[in-house]
Amino acid sequence: MELVQYWHLVRKWLWLIVLGSVLAGGMAFVVSRNMTPVYQANTTLLITPGGAQGLDNYTNLMASERLARTYAQLVVSPSILQQTYQRVAEIWGADATNRRPLSGFSVSAEPVRDTQLLRIAVTGTDPELIAVAANTAAQVFIEWQTTIRKSRYADAQDKLTAEMHQVEANIQELEAQIQALEAEESEDNAETVARLREELTRYRSSYSALLNSYSSLTLSEASSGDTVTVVSEAVRPAAPIRPQVMRNTILAAIVGAMLAIGVAYLVEYLDDTVKTPDDLRVADLNVVAAVQEMHLNSKGPGREPFVLKEPKSLVAEAYRTLRTNLQFSSLDRPLRSLVVTSAVATEGKTTTAANLAVVLAQAGKRVVLVDADLRRPSAHKLFGLSNRDGLTTALVQDPGQLDGYLQDTPVENLRVLTSGPVPPNPQELLGSQRMEELLRQLEQASDIVLVDTPPSLVVADANVLAARTDGVLLVVNAGTTRRAAIQQAVASLRQIGAHVVGAVLNRVNVRGGRGYYYYYSYYSHYYRDEEKDGRRNLIARLRRRRPRSTRSESTEGVPSESREKEE
Repeated sequence: MELVQYWHLVRKWLWLIVLGSVLAGGMAFVVSRNMTPVYQANTTLLITPGGAQGLDNYTNLMASERLARTYAQLVVSPSILQQTYQRVAEIWGADATNRRPLSGFSVSAEPVRDTQLLRIAVTGTDPELIAVAANTAAQVFIEWQTTIRKSRYADAQDKLTAEMHQVEANIQELEAQIQALEAEESEDNAETVARLREELTRYRSSYSALLNSYSSLTLSEASSGDTVTVVSEAVRPAAPIRPQVMRNTILAAIVGAMLAIGVAYLVEYLDDTVKTPDDLRVADLNVVAAVQEMHLNSKGPGREPFVLKEPKSLVAEAYRTLRTNLQFSSLDRPLRSLVVTSAVATEGKTTTAANLAVVLAQAGKRVVLVDADLRRPSAHKLFGLSNRDGLTTALVQDPGQLDGYLQDTPVENLRVLTSGPVPPNPQELLGSQRMEELLRQLEQASDIVLVDTPPSLVVADANVLAARTDGVLLVVNAGTTRRAAIQQAVASLRQIGAHVVGAVLNRVNVRGGRGYYYYYSYYSHYYRDEEKDGRRNLIARLRRRRPRSTRSESTEGVPSESREKEE
């Protein structure tokens, strides 16, 4: 499809697109407004691995990122979440100013890409509660991480502490013994005191070594453990994160419009009706004319061919185009008789035949319009004629006396042979030898015979007459007739040897067609200009015919502006 076709299609289904957008956007707006608002509070933590010398070290940076991803999983572990819920419940219940019940909230954690940051997010319906919960979750996690770090050296520290206590007890015991022996001032105790002093020195050296080991262990614990620091605490969120009413409404309206466009294109794709001349190529048909939809004036007197009521209209010009195209299409094979039919009912075949007969007669042709639709005749109604006698009576009584059955019309050179009384056997009458003789007589008495017949796919009357005439003109209603029906009708006509001259695309939407709009716009300007020129010429002729004296007397004493306005 061309771009202009897409545009015409969108303009045709604009009401559906707007309706889809309004419905989808309206539903999204109502649903979003009625949803409970959900808030989110964030606490950001800085993860520093133990032993890191600086963030400029790529290895330490990668280790920090991996550690942040690991801690993101640990924050939402059941043990941390359970402690967080318990502590928040205690804090929320202890606050006397908050008498609201503890509403539910959810905790999530994710590392910030390409950083050492870990973001803890808490979502819930209470903005104050989730701010408290986010800070509490960070505090619980830091305490848990500190406990885990200290547990790595707890056993070694306990053993060193126990040994230090034992050595300290031994030192105190030896000091007490030495003091007791020195108080006796005996020569026999001198060797014992010296021995005890040497043992005391060894214990003091052991205590000093144990104390150094404990200090080294404490220093290792402090330097090797990971550090988690709160960078930014959570605050009470001012606006909810969902629902976002305007965004949801706009997105839903866009989706509704897209769905409506999809439905429109699907309907157009599944629609196999004839809309443009290109659609008739499937039946190998040429469009000899395209007639736009007629807008009849309800105040007009009775029914009559449209070209008589609106001779300067665009529809009348379309029928004149049909007349010209038929004349040029039959240069090698003149059309003395032409069947006007359609594939199905209500295509406008009778209207087309009547208007074509009028424009042919106005061109100086002797035209006979035969109403051969013996099932639903209507040609006599268009011209206001009597249908008491007509085709059926001519066939049954005396087909040689045509003058008594042909009726004159207000249009010069145009006579109509109405259908007459509706017979019980229309097909037998139309297929009789008398009907063929009558057609030959009508051809001799006129320049062209137009035969209005029933739809070709409904009954076989049109096929019977098509085989006995010079051509067939098929009327196709744009936007209603299906392509399959056109194919079947053309195939059945050509199968009996009928010459299908072409098709008249009836009731065309000039705004939807690609070329018709410009065609009708051109001629509408042409006729408006022609009408203005006609009025000017009429006024000029009246001025020339009026006697000078009368003109001067009639305009004497009248201001120039009034005279110009009167003229």
